[in-house]
Amino acid sequence: MTLLEIEAFLAVVKYNTLSNAAQNLFITQPALTRRLQIMEEELGYPLFIRQKGRRGVELTEQGVEFYHIAWKWKRLWEETNSITVQKSRESLSIASVDSLNHNMFSGLFPEFTKQGYLLRLYNAFSEDAYQYMEQGIYDLAFITHQDYSQPLPARTQMRPAYSEAFVVASFQELPNKNGVISLDCLREEKEIYVAWNKEFKAWHADHFNEEISPVVVLEHAALASYFLQADYWTVAPYTTGERFRGSGAFIYELEEAPPHQIIYYLMNGDKKLTAIRNFLEMLHARLCTMPKEKIQSFLG
Repeated sequence: MTLLEIEAFLAVVKYNTLSNAAQNLFITQPALTRRLQIMEEELGYPLFIRQKGRRGVELTEQGVEFYHIAWKWKRLWEETNSITVQKSRESLSIASVDSLNHNMFSGLFPEFTKQGYLLRLYNAFSEDAYQYMEQGIYDLAFITHQDYSQPLPARTQMRPAYSEAFVVASFQELPNKNGVISLDCLREEKEIYVAWNKEFKAWHADHFNEEISPVVVLEHAALASYFLQADYWTVAPYTTGERFRGSGAFIYELEEAPPHQIIYYLMNGDKKLTAIRNFLEMLHARLCTMPKEKIQSFLG
């Protein structure tokens, strides 16, 4: 399996159609199709559901699992090749859950690299971040929940970065009162469910009938945009909701909202402290531009 095939797969997921992906890769659609077929033959399972008349692409269960692996593969390839970059450029390895990379941090990363840093980015589950921080793979990691099952490694510090409110997003207008929606108005069988953190899962169990299954349960929040359509709805952090709004979704506040999500960051002692401080200062400045009732920074 080559980098070209990995990039072809990721492009199809990102642009949602073969034609758009081929256009952005500057190749023909038949060439793109061949790359995907080679991947599927090598893997031994289909990555996409193929049905006549279907406009957008839809991942199979194996395809959803492979999506996370493909991102890791691409990041590893980029890191391997970055070894040849000039030593004068200080590198900073940052890991976070995928929803933060796609929403909160997407505009920060390009600005940060303008300061001359070599940036290495990773998608990482909160549970994995502790281990990888201890091993020195990451310099800075952002997590959505703490792991109380084991103590922090000796060199690792954990501090709160900011809190974020939850909203409801749907591409169909829902019954509401001045932008506020009641849980009674939400059809549970139409939910796109993402387990954002432990507090969210507890709130969800208390307020919804667990005998009614959501239409989709997602492990990776970035995939929610591919399923959120028609009268489906989802509960998401404010910044994720704003991204949905940019695509035409309606955004609502909840009468009985989940507790605000707290984002924590991990760092190892004074390692690359100047670079980390610079990034956190940029993050704080961005947080301060957002509505205070939705976002509260702890970095100031």
